Amino acid sequence: MDLKLLFDEFAASMVRERSLTTAERLSDWSAAVKSRFVRLGQRRGYVPFATDDRRKSAAYLWDVAWTVEDKLKRGQPPSGAGLDVGLKFPTSPYRRLVLTMECEWGRQGQRPHTQVFRQNLEEVFRDFYKLMDSRSSTKVMIYTTWLYPDQAGEEGLFLRGFRQILLDYTAHSPSDSYLLIEFDDATRKIRGYTTAVPKRGPRTFRMRQLGEVNYPRRWDPSASL
Repeated sequence: MDLKLLFDEFAASMVRERSLTTAERLSDWSAAVKSRFVRLGQRRGYVPFATDDRRKSAAYLWDVAWTVEDKLKRGQPPSGAGLDVGLKFPTSPYRRLVLTMECEWGRQGQRPHTQVFRQNLEEVFRDFYKLMDSRSSTKVMIYTTWLYPDQAGEEGLFLRGFRQILLDYTAHSPSDSYLLIEFDDATRKIRGYTTAVPKRGPRTFRMRQLGEVNYPRRWDPSASL
């Protein structure tokens, strides 16, 4: 999967959304991010699932998941998982994960290096652990640095923390790749970074920046999605 193209499409879509305010990130921000990833998955021909989708069983463990679902061939009887009660499942594996995404805004506070400052990091890292356990080859983490110092950028606490968590993890698949999307309120930029599990040799997990875009010049918090 082309992660730079994915970041570019997502960032461009967010920049066009001028109905959100950076003062607080609550459900509207999460809904905007999830809806965009749902549409991006649909454009690529995947079956997306999201936690705010109204369909039955829409949530699939992560905030957004892109899947490939096997379908029955014409004339092929449905499988009921061995139960003769009329269940209809595909005879092949039911669902294969292609991408999983977690969006966590953490907590906003006023002063650096306080309990709220630490909780902002902890809540994002907690969701990052969920991503590592997913069986999709592409994993996306979306987060914000609010206006806290030391958290944003290539030398910031978030990317340093992600790298250390990846180094400590022992159940990597050689095909796994990560897209990290950072909302930096201090500079008003959306940045994309990527790293991948090395197929051989030491696991250095180098972070590579894919690009950055400016927040919209004008935000209208009174408008609704």
